[in-house]
Amino acid sequence: MKSLRAALFCSAVIMAAPAYAGDEVLYGDVPDWVDQADFDMALEENGPPELLYDWQHRIEGGVVHAYTDHAVRIENPQALMQQGTLTFQWMPDKGDITIHRLEIHRDGTVLDLVGQGVTFDVLRREQGLEQRLLDGALTATLAVPGLREGDVLRIAYTITTDDQALGEDVQVTQFLPSAPWQVGMARAIVSWPKDEDIYFRAEDRINLGEPFERGDYLVLDIDLPLSQRDPVPRDAPTRYRRPEVLRVGSFASWQDLSAVMTPHFEEAARLEPGSAVARQAADIMARTSDPLERMALAVRLVQDEVSYLLDGLDGGNYLPQAAEDTWEKRYGDCKAKSVLLLSLLREMGITSEVVLVTTQGGDAIPELLPLPAAFNHMIVHAELNGTDYWLDGTSAATRLANIADVPPFFYALPLREGGSGLMPMEQRDLASPQMIMTMNVDHSAGADFPVLFTGDMRIFGPGGVPLRAIVDADSPEVLRQLAARFGPGNGLEGVRISAIDVTYDAEKAIGTVHLEGVASTLFEWRDGRMEMDVTSGIDPSGFNPDRARPSWREIPVATPGPGRQRFETNLTLPDGGAGYSLTGDAQMDSGFGNLRITRDARIEDGVLHVQAENFLALGEIPASELGAAKRAARRLESDIVSLATPTQVTWRWDLSEEERRRRAAPILAAYEAAIDFADKDDYGPLQARAMFLMNIYEFEQALADFDLLVEETPSAWALHNRSSVLEALGRREEAIADLQAAYDLDPQNGTAFSLARMMAYDGHTAEANELLEFLPVGEEDRLSLTDVMATVSGLDGDVESGLSLIADEVADKPTNGTALNADCWYRGLFNVALDDAVDQCTRAVERSSNSAPALDSRALVRFRLGDLQQAIDDLDAALEVAPGLAPSMYLRGVVRLTAGDEDGSNDITTALRMLPQLAEFYARHGVIPPR
Repeated sequence: MKSLRAALFCSAVIMAAPAYAGDEVLYGDVPDWVDQADFDMALEENGPPELLYDWQHRIEGGVVHAYTDHAVRIENPQALMQQGTLTFQWMPDKGDITIHRLEIHRDGTVLDLVGQGVTFDVLRREQGLEQRLLDGALTATLAVPGLREGDVLRIAYTITTDDQALGEDVQVTQFLPSAPWQVGMARAIVSWPKDEDIYFRAEDRINLGEPFERGDYLVLDIDLPLSQRDPVPRDAPTRYRRPEVLRVGSFASWQDLSAVMTPHFEEAARLEPGSAVARQAADIMARTSDPLERMALAVRLVQDEVSYLLDGLDGGNYLPQAAEDTWEKRYGDCKAKSVLLLSLLREMGITSEVVLVTTQGGDAIPELLPLPAAFNHMIVHAELNGTDYWLDGTSAATRLANIADVPPFFYALPLREGGSGLMPMEQRDLASPQMIMTMNVDHSAGADFPVLFTGDMRIFGPGGVPLRAIVDADSPEVLRQLAARFGPGNGLEGVRISAIDVTYDAEKAIGTVHLEGVASTLFEWRDGRMEMDVTSGIDPSGFNPDRARPSWREIPVATPGPGRQRFETNLTLPDGGAGYSLTGDAQMDSGFGNLRITRDARIEDGVLHVQAENFLALGEIPASELGAAKRAARRLESDIVSLATPTQVTWRWDLSEEERRRRAAPILAAYEAAIDFADKDDYGPLQARAMFLMNIYEFEQALADFDLLVEETPSAWALHNRSSVLEALGRREEAIADLQAAYDLDPQNGTAFSLARMMAYDGHTAEANELLEFLPVGEEDRLSLTDVMATVSGLDGDVESGLSLIADEVADKPTNGTALNADCWYRGLFNVALDDAVDQCTRAVERSSNSAPALDSRALVRFRLGDLQQAIDDLDAALEVAPGLAPSMYLRGVVRLTAGDEDGSNDITTALRMLPQLAEFYARHGVIPPR
């Protein structure tokens, strides 16, 4: 752990580095000003592996001397690997590194490696080149010779810093670790001459006390680790969550800091008449007379024509590159780009200045000690017609549409002559959306058919810039990877992408992703009808800040932002939209906290149009307003707009074969395109098509898909579904073989129950009993096991034993609707114990959360008893709850025909279209349509 070092990390270029006095590692005694730790006492302690961490800083004459003394016990091979190589970084243009001590303590003996002539190698290791960072740091490295497990390694060194940009001013930042960090002895000390004005501050929970005198110096001494900090909610503003850091410096105020930094930037921004930068400004002014357009063109010039590269060489962490140099070299960091932009704006007569900001934790800035290290970025502040503009030369895609956007930095420190205090960066709603998602969805095939869709996601400004690289790459593989990221969303499930295209409009800075594909139906069955929810893009259910702890009750909630997104949906409805209706508040302008949501939904000419927009504001929700915000979120959560189908829906099973195939054709074409588009190892689209073919009763085509799936990517899922298809096709032996293979691959009890039932109906009751006998069944599966065992027993001719098995379950669970229904169904199926069966079935209906199966069972019992109309009534009720229940439809057809209603044959035809095996199943139990 080392002291924190922060800077304006944003400058320029790869070049031959000049030689500095600090290029070499120095070796010398511990400075006299250091209060050396009692290492012998730390060594004697039988404590944690970290024996000593001693951080000391001396501030004097504009120079910071940072001393570290660290000792660690090598307790295991992992520690030997971690500690066996030492590396230290320093800035040679600002100071030196001096090694004072490098020792191995072993069994009471001290091995002085420095005394033995061991030296560090020096590397120029620019670790940030991939991020275009060249900070100029050197790295001292050493593989510690002879280090062994059980040794104690101790290293003491000093790094000096004399920052060119700060002159006689100084800054120190030292991280203060807290428990549960374990260490034998640790402390942080800062000292400075009594006659120097030095200021210090740390987080509020730390009682620093007053510095004490030691000779001619004042000393601040902090024992470490600090006590363990109390937990803080993760959604608290940064100032509540920031780590404990001791900050020490010579700046009395933010104005003093601004005044010190300003001259460097004013000088760098100065232009000579007729210079290259001045000519660029003149070119811009010749193109337009509108100051705002000129500003946007200047920002675009800096963003597009000057690449980013940080150069920390020769004081470059704080000292800016001259505007003319930046334009000539066409590279620069945030300081260089800001200075260039500043010079362009001033040349055009636009009031402007550079400002320091921090990209993270800006809400905490007013609480911090004024130091350059409080900031990590620079932008330009311009003022035009009373409006503040915050212009970032290192960003991208700034245009007129978004130039007024305020970045999420909270505060800025303007660099002005004479200095300036902090300036709040007042937020405002974004002038235009950052993203617009437009979905055109075709649901015209039917409420229970999949949908076809095209989508256009337009991303404006910086967020869309990465799409330009995708366009330039022109790689089908990259497009497939991008498509894989567009899964469920915008109300779509089961998404299968069939085509994707990416375009980028550089003039407008808009990246567009165009998608085509197929997805599952948007409707779901609720309370007797098909419905779908109309979404607004944001789910408020996730907003539930926890402030239950007494210590948290005054902590506000941080809200991200700024943000603005628009969602547009155009949904073509089945049957021209006839009978479709909206429920709920179709028009809305509401929100909670710093979120505002608008929505407009309407049906016009058979199309549902929905436009929703979300506005996110950067800021906080005060603790006193959290209750109201939560209540508003709950109201918004319950404010659901639903689209409902007509009461009478034309289901896919009601369609003629010709009409069903006509409606399915474009959907199958989309699945085919999705299969062709998918990666060779992605079988998702093929799986989806196979299931769709099953659901539209094209069993031969479905079988071909499942055959391919079993061959290419065998799984219990594929085998189980192929078994269902084979059973529908009357190929029971093959269906049994597939179920057996599925069970062998993944021995789930549910698969075993299906396998045993199918074996029994195929006449293999002994094999079914053998399978069931040794199943590891828990309480959750016991009732299902009993039901299957009873069925197998009944099929084997022992109906009474099956009835007894189920009776035992009912006796054990007398109010369990599933157990009661199993009893009712068994009695009706095997035509046994019918005297009190209706009462038992009625209890099943009353106690079942889903009444359709129990109604179906009671209908069978009533049919056995000759109560035909009551049986029909039950089956009507069952199909009203579950319209796709093919067994109920078949049984109703049989009952209706028995009652003399010839339309019953339509029920039978429809049911057999869905499940062809039903005729054989019911015939096995003597339920046969009258001839």
